Amino acid sequence: IKNNIENFININQFKKSNGFAVKDVKIFNDKIYISFSNEVEKNCWNTSVLFADINYTKLDFKKIFSPNECVHEYNNPDKVFVFHQAGGRIVGLDKNHILLTQGEFRNRYLAQDKKSIFGKIIKININAINKYEIFGMGLRNSQGLYINKLDNFLLITDHGPKGGDEINILNLDLDDVPNYGWPVASYGEHYGKDQMIYYQGSKSSHGERAELYRKYPLLKSHDKNGFVEPIKYFKKSVAISEITCLQDSKNCVASSLKDKSLYFFSLDENNNIENFKRIEIGERIRDIIFDNNKLIIFLEDTASIGIINFET
Repeated sequence: IKNNIENFININQFKKSNGFAVKDVKIFNDKIYISFSNEVEKNCWNTSVLFADINYTKLDFKKIFSPNECVHEYNNPDKVFVFHQAGGRIVGLDKNHILLTQGEFRNRYLAQDKKSIFGKIIKININAINKYEIFGMGLRNSQGLYINKLDNFLLITDHGPKGGDEINILNLDLDDVPNYGWPVASYGEHYGKDQMIYYQGSKSSHGERAELYRKYPLLKSHDKNGFVEPIKYFKKSVAISEITCLQDSKNCVASSLKDKSLYFFSLDENNNIENFKRIEIGERIRDIIFDNNKLIIFLEDTASIGIINFET
C-alpha cells in the first residue's frame, strides 16, 4: 500500500538505532493509528502518534499527537537515555479518544512531573491535533493496555527495572488521575553490577549508586507511600508486554518478552487476581489479541503468528 510514513520515520532514524521505530499499530473507528519514535529536534525524542483513514490504495498519514516536549539523548539532568523505554501502546477508549502509553526514556523524575507527558498514560482527542490530557502517571514503560467496557476498568502492564514488572488497574469511573508510584515506589531494583541497596541516609563507598537510590528510592510499598498498589508484581524481570481479557470477561491473559510466557488469571469481585497460571511458550511474545474465541499471539523471535483455540 502506498503511504507517506517515511516523512515521519525513515532509514536515517534506523541508522541511529533500531530502537527508534514504529511502536504500535491500532485500527480504530475506520482509521489506523501508529505510535512512533519522533525526533522533535536533533537528538531529542518522544513517542508521537500518526493517523490515516483506512484506504487499501494509499495511506496518507498525519500527526494527531506530536507535542514539543522531548527527552534529549545526553543533555538531560540524569545524563541517561534509553531509547526503548518509550511506551507506545495504543488502545481505543471511546468514539472521541484513544489512550497512549508514554515511557520516560529512563529520565525517571519525569514520571512524577504532573506537567510532563513522560511516564504517563495520555488520553488523546482524535478530533483535534495535539489535544490531550494526562490519564495516569507514575509509570516506567507500559507495554500493555486493555479496556474492559463491561466492568469499566483499564488494565495496564508496566516494565519494572531489575524485577518489579507490574499489572495495574484503573477504575474508569474515577475522576482523579491515578499515580502508580514510579520511581518512588517499586518492587524492583536499579540496574548495576553492585546489587546492594543503599537508601537515603545510609553511608556507602558506592557514591553514584547511593545517589541513585537517594533520588529514586524504590520504596517497597505503593499504598503506604500514597500510590496505587499493583494488583500483581513480579519479583524477577519478565518484560511483561500486552494484556487482554477474553470477551470482556474477567478471565484475562498477559504476555511477556524476557520470560517467553503467557500468564492466565482471573479477577474476583474486588478486582484482585486469582487462579494465576504461567504457561511457557518459548519465544518472546510482543502482542496478543483475543478474537472469535481465539488468542492470537505475535512471536517476536521467529516473526510468526500463533493461534490458541478456546472451546466455547
